[in-house]
Amino acid sequence: MLANVPPGKMQEKFQEKLMDSKDVRMKATSEILRNMRILKLQGWEMRFLSKIIELRKTETNWLKRYLYTSATVTFVFWGTPTFVAVVTFGACMLMGIPLESGKVLSALATFPVLQEPIYVLPDTISMVIQTKVSLDRIASFLCLEELPSDAVQRMPSGGSDFAISISNGCFSWEASLEVPTLKDLNIRVRPGMRVAVCGTLGSGKSSLLSCILGEIPKLSGEVQICGTTAYVSQSAWIQSGKIQENILFGKEMNKEKYDRVLESCSLNKDLEILPFGDQTVIGERGINLSGGQKQRIQIARALYQDTDIYLFDDPFSAVDAQTGSHLYKECLLGDLASKTVVYVTHQIEFPPSADLILVMKDGRIAQAGKYDEILGSGEEFMELVGAHKDALTTLDAINAMNRGNMSSSCSGSAKLKLSRSLSSSEKKDKANED
Repeated sequence: MLANVPPGKMQEKFQEKLMDSKDVRMKATSEILRNMRILKLQGWEMRFLSKIIELRKTETNWLKRYLYTSATVTFVFWGTPTFVAVVTFGACMLMGIPLESGKVLSALATFPVLQEPIYVLPDTISMVIQTKVSLDRIASFLCLEELPSDAVQRMPSGGSDFAISISNGCFSWEASLEVPTLKDLNIRVRPGMRVAVCGTLGSGKSSLLSCILGEIPKLSGEVQICGTTAYVSQSAWIQSGKIQENILFGKEMNKEKYDRVLESCSLNKDLEILPFGDQTVIGERGINLSGGQKQRIQIARALYQDTDIYLFDDPFSAVDAQTGSHLYKECLLGDLASKTVVYVTHQIEFPPSADLILVMKDGRIAQAGKYDEILGSGEEFMELVGAHKDALTTLDAINAMNRGNMSSSCSGSAKLKLSRSLSSSEKKDKANED
């Protein structure tokens, strides 16, 4: 027993490391499988395969150490009966105790009785170690700090002259971070306003919606919400079940309202193609639907809930330009004209109709105001507009080249312009990679 204490402790340590590495590998594998379409389109299969292989090698190394230690424990215990017999009879000989037949036979009869429990003990120790590691992992998860219930103060609809209010807000996904995710937030949104949130990648746009929902830990400040809230995430969340069930989401059927929502979300043509219309069963995570279809079903579900406040996290990213324009006009400007809407967007053509535009940069609100007010008041929004125009120019030029009409449709000047645009895009991509 004493000889197996150090290997037992090592076995517990290796089991913990094995489970941690397995978690990392399974999480990475799941993310890769969920985004396989993007990997195929970008040709990143081998690059991500190498990452999975590296994670698997790490897991295999910890598994080897665990099994070697387990084998050591098993070897010691299985060799214990023979070792005990040799030590016992050797000690008798050294101490001059006569090895009479009665004593020898009694000892040999006793050792097999103790042998079976000793053989079972290694497996028991391994199971105890695995159980302890699993219980520790469960306990660490259950003991995580809960988000405070007062992170967001919710009031009934009509209970105030504002729909969303954030005063001196400071938020962080990790409390240990020295630099918070969001800081110095001061927002006051009146009922019925349309608020567009713009900014570069990683500027804090989605985190802003999370702080309104109360899902990001609050370090300081005050958040108040007046009325019910509906949220449409950037990656569509779909339940396994019928399309109609996903849209109704527990609400009673109102045929007129239901048909209007389908029309607004441009789902009628999709339902005509599907074998059973809105009674078609969606597979796990919407596997039998395209990204645009899942996004529109998610938007339709939010519209059908008929809440006071709507939060959209880049809802038009998964649809084409024509469908995105239809959704914007029919949903945001039509069905939700009287609602409070906060939407994150990268399309510069949508913010001009907003009552308030928030330009995020480094977790702060760099600019705030109407389109005409902020267009010439700062560099942040101008950079977004310029980048958007460069991207459109580049795309148009590439399309012209693909059609083989470059020589006839583009003049020489249209071609310094294309070169500069492509060069500028390459430099920006290089800077982002660095």
